[in-house]
Amino acid sequence: MRAPIPIRDSPVSSQFHVDVARARTPEANFYIDTDGHAREIERIFARSWQLVGHSGQLAETGDFFTTEVCGESLLLVNDAGGLRAFLNVCRHRAGPVAEGCGRQKLFACRYHGWTYDLKGQLVRAPEMDDVADFEPARIRLESVRIESWGPMLFVTLDPQIPSVLQYFPHLEGDCIPYGVEKMRYVTSRSYLVNANWKVYVDNFLEGYHIPLVHPALNRELDYRRYVTTLREHHVMQFCPIREQGTEHYRTSPGEPPAGYFWLYPNMMLNLYQGQLQANVVIPRGVDRCEVRFDWFAPEPVPDPKVDSRWRELVDFSDEIQLEDADICARVHHNLHSRAYRPGPYSPRRESGVHHFHGLLLRSLSG
Repeated sequence: MRAPIPIRDSPVSSQFHVDVARARTPEANFYIDTDGHAREIERIFARSWQLVGHSGQLAETGDFFTTEVCGESLLLVNDAGGLRAFLNVCRHRAGPVAEGCGRQKLFACRYHGWTYDLKGQLVRAPEMDDVADFEPARIRLESVRIESWGPMLFVTLDPQIPSVLQYFPHLEGDCIPYGVEKMRYVTSRSYLVNANWKVYVDNFLEGYHIPLVHPALNRELDYRRYVTTLREHHVMQFCPIREQGTEHYRTSPGEPPAGYFWLYPNMMLNLYQGQLQANVVIPRGVDRCEVRFDWFAPEPVPDPKVDSRWRELVDFSDEIQLEDADICARVHHNLHSRAYRPGPYSPRRESGVHHFHGLLLRSLSG
């Protein structure tokens, strides 16, 4: 197995070209180099919007949950209808201000009891009376930007990045036919994939593999009419459901085609059969990632445990995901082979993959 070579100034192949017909795919180290992975966390994930949850988790005043982005523990809370996000780090000696999820009016650090309100303001600091120039009114948890769109919650560690809908122009309009604003949370699943996160994103960004990797899905979709459209920071993929011969998908008059939206760098929105499937790909090291699936549907929200139609859709999605996980793991393994060389993209089928690599190159180059 070939040992990784340090990444050069250009993390994508030196033959990378803005014209997809002339470009070549990345070198192996783009996916398997440990130093490159650390650079990605800082230059890509810390400077982008990240999907972290859904509005149902912060429905009432005092509702909160904790999560992690780029190794940072975060606290998200509903402050009388307004959404707030903080670094989950006490301003005293870095203890955790909150854990898990729930509903409460105040957050007391479990290390020394410093207590903060829903706005992140320090309201109590035990045994600090003798500290010179100690002013609790000037001490707050450090804020993080949080926004919502439809039922989804996004945060970013970058104070300068444009808002979600400014960063992804046209996204809201592109999704109008699917009624994203009316969706509500249904259920979640997570999968561990033995591959670099970029391998998984590459796989999502093309339908090229569907006929061979997903034979059952190929019987549902009209692959010949698969279309990819590039936006500034997102990619749209549309494919009509076959008019006959399908087993899992049912077509309805006026129903839009299956839509697969990728949001830079690691988020996917799958819209089909009256549902939204929001995916986020979370790096868990250079050779593993976690893919979290959140399902949404218009009200009344179905119960997947008793709704046979939803069980069918979720189980079929699980079958597809396992197929993707398997092929991605095999690709990641083979990226270590001395036989691997950068090769051409299919201009017709892999323009989204090429667009993704170009955005990464710009981000990693600063």
